Amino acid sequence: MSSGQAIKPIKTVAVIGAGVMGAGIAAQAANGGARVILLDIPAPDTAPGDTAEARNAIAAGARERMLKAGSRGALMDVSVAECIQIGNIDDDLEMLAEADWIIEVVVERLDIKQDLYRRIEQVRAADAVVSSNTSTIPLETLMEGMPGTLREHFVVTHFFNPPRHMRLLELVSSDETRPEVAERVDAFIDHCMGKTVIRCNDRPGFIANRLGVYWMQVALQEAVALGLSVEDADAVMQVCGFPKTGIFGLWDLVGIDLMPEVTSSLSRLLPETDSFQAYASPVPVINGMVKNGWFGRKGRVLQGFYRQRLDDDGQKIREVLDLDRLSYRVPQASQLASAQLKPGQLGELMQANDKGGRYARQVLTKVLDYASWLVPDVAAEISSVDAAMRLGYNWRYGPFELMDRIGMPALAEQMHVSGTGLSPFMQQAAGRNCYQEGQQLDEQGLYQSHQPAAGIIEWSKICQQTPVRTFTQSVLHELNADIWCLAFTSRVNALSNQLLDEIETALAAATSRNKALIFYSDSGIFAAGADLKEFLQLSEQETGLDTYMRRGQQLFAAIRNADIPVVAAVAGKALGGGVELMFHCHGVQIHAESSLGLVESSVGIVPGWCGCKELLARTQERFGSEAAVEKTFELIANAQVTGSAIEARERGLLRETDGISMNRDRLLSDAVTLARRLRNVDDRTRFNSLPALSAGLPQLNGEESSYQYELEEQLLQLLNAAATPGWYDTFGDLERECNLLLLQNPASRQRMEHLLATGKVLNN
Repeated sequence: MSSGQAIKPIKTVAVIGAGVMGAGIAAQAANGGARVILLDIPAPDTAPGDTAEARNAIAAGARERMLKAGSRGALMDVSVAECIQIGNIDDDLEMLAEADWIIEVVVERLDIKQDLYRRIEQVRAADAVVSSNTSTIPLETLMEGMPGTLREHFVVTHFFNPPRHMRLLELVSSDETRPEVAERVDAFIDHCMGKTVIRCNDRPGFIANRLGVYWMQVALQEAVALGLSVEDADAVMQVCGFPKTGIFGLWDLVGIDLMPEVTSSLSRLLPETDSFQAYASPVPVINGMVKNGWFGRKGRVLQGFYRQRLDDDGQKIREVLDLDRLSYRVPQASQLASAQLKPGQLGELMQANDKGGRYARQVLTKVLDYASWLVPDVAAEISSVDAAMRLGYNWRYGPFELMDRIGMPALAEQMHVSGTGLSPFMQQAAGRNCYQEGQQLDEQGLYQSHQPAAGIIEWSKICQQTPVRTFTQSVLHELNADIWCLAFTSRVNALSNQLLDEIETALAAATSRNKALIFYSDSGIFAAGADLKEFLQLSEQETGLDTYMRRGQQLFAAIRNADIPVVAAVAGKALGGGVELMFHCHGVQIHAESSLGLVESSVGIVPGWCGCKELLARTQERFGSEAAVEKTFELIANAQVTGSAIEARERGLLRETDGISMNRDRLLSDAVTLARRLRNVDDRTRFNSLPALSAGLPQLNGEESSYQYELEEQLLQLLNAAATPGWYDTFGDLERECNLLLLQNPASRQRMEHLLATGKVLNN
């Protein structure tokens, strides 16, 4: 902040508008730890003096829908709903006086918004920030005629739907906005709501929608003009690195009826000379679909360019729209040679001579040319445009990254062939890459350094450095002078004997050099437990599984007893043995959207690397000795997987002292901070011996004749052994013995084989 003073934290957030977007924003603010006030208009057919319950029905309904969806919806755990207070703007507007940040998420009508702003200005605290979630009305227009005190505290905060999962946040301020206002909101959205904040200029559509809507229109209209099928166009767009939905699948997702409205709105705001205007006119195929009520993946008829229906036998059938006949047919895989290329093979795609190559050239030259005109008008840095498209539209590569993959000289030549004049940016680039050695081109053709925000470690840059050691299934990197990171590099990171060897070697090396060690994966799966193929092979050896389980227990005990801090930095899924590995680290730093579960029962066994023991210790700490066995049994017997880290903490899989990073980009940096803090802790052991727990008698779920019943019976007997004094120190042996007993039943092997063959759990 320019004054040098600390930024006042945001603790209370008010959201006005309890529709899908407003409720989602409110939920994410609550997920991030804020107290939230959610207001909407009074319920229809109510009058002043009616009960609050009746008057607040709209906001109450939004909160009820959140609760019903559970941790898979907008809330990371149902307990978060307790932080959301509801009301209505006629009876409860004075509640806004308690808010640090007030977010307007009402209908896109200027008169309604400005009337609301005038009312807000009468009650808000003097330093409260006010923002709009609009992406169609410029900030300057919103603030026309507004008091100067409001203009100084007003910004646009454009979230993407759903707010919990979409990481992009476009932040727009004006020359009149106080610097500390934007910084205050930026800090909360980044650290507490987990978003990547991109600063934009006050232009129509900002970055993502300006370029994204243009791309969607160009890709659709050029596909129609070239006579491509839906499947051909989608396959070629995937090769370009655009979303897996392809272009037509994305139209279905956004809404066939909504896109013309968005396009028309942008067209009205943009000058007639803007290239957007050439693709803003209504498209006949879209008009026909809207007329038929085919709105995509929404509405009463769930069909668009793709549809799924039931045949006469009740079986699901997927069909695709024939663009010429406007009728549905069976999908056919694209036979275009260009469509067989791998995503990102842009050089080969741009040289392809088939119809798909021509389509790619038409789309890419127009879209990348348009992107090059947006800098610096819409955003100051090309990296901001790239990040906005990756995060907002799920592009694999941003437009300027695409330019580098194609090659700037080749792209400029193609633009020349197609008659597209070069933008000032392309002219200044003069055939050079947009990115070079960690720097990026600016609009003047100069390379400028790009530094991540404070507290963010860019994994891509770590990977560019020479590693300490490269293994088969992991790589050991140096994060800084006193901390190493062992990154698991397989697709699912199964804890095979090979990976256990690598963990053991890395632990020994880090200990000998007095380096703190962080376990991490960038694949979306931290670790998925034992390697089932290897597990089945070991089961054919007389002592194979016993040795394997002992080996895992001994290694995890070594991690726990290590003289150096060991931290698990968890992002994505941690299942089975991955959770057990996490349990034995001295510290856990986990991304809020991670999923945890001891899922061994789904393959016919129970946790065998002291997972039962460690979960009992955690549930005892959270719920008390009387409830520990029951809570642990529920999690393991049902193979429950949490929908978030917050839910995992509420269920006892995480401790209160485990760190949760809302922003995925900050996970590694937060883990480094945790590892350094653990340097100053003399005893890093989480638990020593624990008192005996009370035996539990939870309800068994399976039929008495089923294998599930036998498994749950053995699990309950195992867990009730914690009622014996001194149980904690010998429980690993009991886990191992329980599994060896279960594995004598062929039904356990059937579960493993079935999961390997089908990817589905066998309920035998």
